[in-house]
Amino acid sequence: MVKRYLKQTWELMRQNKTFSALYIAGTAVPLALTMVVVMYFHILISPVYPELHRDNLYELKTVGFTYGKVNYTEGACGLPLIREWFYPLKSVEAVTAIYYYNWSPFYIQLPDGVSELPVKCQSTDPDFFKVFDFQFIDGAPFSESDFHSRRRCAVLAASTARRLFGTEKAAGRHFTMDYLDYTVTGVVSDASMLTPLSYGQVYQPYTCLSNYDQLAQRKDTPVGPFTTCFLVRDKEQGRLMQAEIDELVRMFNLSHAPKGEKIELTGPMPAWKRNLVPGNTDVNVKSLAFFWGALILLFLFVPALNLSGMIANRMESRQSEMGICKAFGGSRFYLLRLVIRENLLFTLVGGILGLAISWSVLAFGCRWVIRIFNSNLFNDIFRYGGTEVELMPSMLFSPRIFLSAFLFCVVLNLASALIPAWKSLRRPIVESLNNKK
Repeated sequence: MVKRYLKQTWELMRQNKTFSALYIAGTAVPLALTMVVVMYFHILISPVYPELHRDNLYELKTVGFTYGKVNYTEGACGLPLIREWFYPLKSVEAVTAIYYYNWSPFYIQLPDGVSELPVKCQSTDPDFFKVFDFQFIDGAPFSESDFHSRRRCAVLAASTARRLFGTEKAAGRHFTMDYLDYTVTGVVSDASMLTPLSYGQVYQPYTCLSNYDQLAQRKDTPVGPFTTCFLVRDKEQGRLMQAEIDELVRMFNLSHAPKGEKIELTGPMPAWKRNLVPGNTDVNVKSLAFFWGALILLFLFVPALNLSGMIANRMESRQSEMGICKAFGGSRFYLLRLVIRENLLFTLVGGILGLAISWSVLAFGCRWVIRIFNSNLFNDIFRYGGTEVELMPSMLFSPRIFLSAFLFCVVLNLASALIPAWKSLRRPIVESLNNKK
């Protein structure tokens, strides 16, 4: 029976090529637009390599400090704050500090002695590789002794290692960055620029920074150039961490009140929220969900209304066919099931095509998509010498997202088909047989 329905639908498609093409396109295009929007936000907020624990990852980027009762400064975290408050926290699994003010790329001197490769260098600490789940292809992270001794060493992304040495097995080899000699301690699988918190082409200890001593000596203010990331075990531990930090802030402000000093922290905030808006802007998740949800509904509803009009016109042209079927004993519900099966097959073809289009847009036009959603990230691609944005299969393939979007599309398409079909099938047999369209 299924084979017969498939043959009937295929014959219908052959006889009505324009209708079939418009129906399939009317399903594929809105589904593709929906999938592009949803998958982009999926990449930003869902666990993806190397941020596999985003649900339990928190970021603190903004510190405000009032001193002298009237003076105020704001910035990222300072080293004294990180060392005295955050590293000793008991209610976390791991804490890492990342140098935030990397406005300009580092330059690796290539083996030809002439060319230079601009790279994004993440200056951080050894616990960075505990907070983020990097896959090591060769070697290991730089150690605590490397970090404290200020040894010039680095972990390379696999693509950078291949560019420098022609192989990913580069642990123990040397390269020159900003005319300083570095030793490779390990090589990791590339992260994507769509994970800006963890993305880097080179990872070095922040103690290798030339102005590290100056940063460490700024003990007069908790403000500095570091973003701090906290990994917790679960939401309960996240609440304990927040309470522990709030208590530290309360005790500081209480003891320094006579001096007119006060600390204000924006966060720690879940890392996935930080990815939704640039800078230090607070995230209104409800407003974002309402805006993008309304846009997605617009993508789906407008084509569904157009399809409803097309199907109504198509049913008018099939009145004689339906009249003959009813004359030979075909019930109204049998004919309705026939129309539904035809539309389901059209929707299935359109859904598969829409999924292929959305994957193609993200795979080959990702920079265009990023430029629309996040211009700051788009500019980073050029700043660090990038030409492509790497997308892992786990970023593109989410069965839950596709099935949700596809099922919603099926419901809309069925609704757009049922109303005109039911209205048409209610006509008397004689009226249907006399229809000349």
